[in-house]
Amino acid sequence: LYNLSPQPVRPTLDSGETIDLEPESAEFFGESFQAEGVSEDATHRLVTDGEDDPLLIARESADGWDVLGEVTAVEAIE
Repeated sequence: LYNLSPQPVRPTLDSGETIDLEPESAEFFGESFQAEGVSEDATHRLVTDGEDDPLLIARESADGWDVLGEVTAVEAIE
């Protein structure tokens, strides 16, 4: 994901769902990674705690962040 930014990206979740995101930020903390981006209807956060942990994506809600699932692929949007 980070290598494709700042261009729009399309993560694919383990459920098969895809989300078109416009990346806004990306940060590394040692092996951990956190990024945020916006879709047409929400802000999303992507996080992983390290090399062996999955990349998860969540959607911002009024109550915080709702985890949508694991990201299994990311492609650039042309």
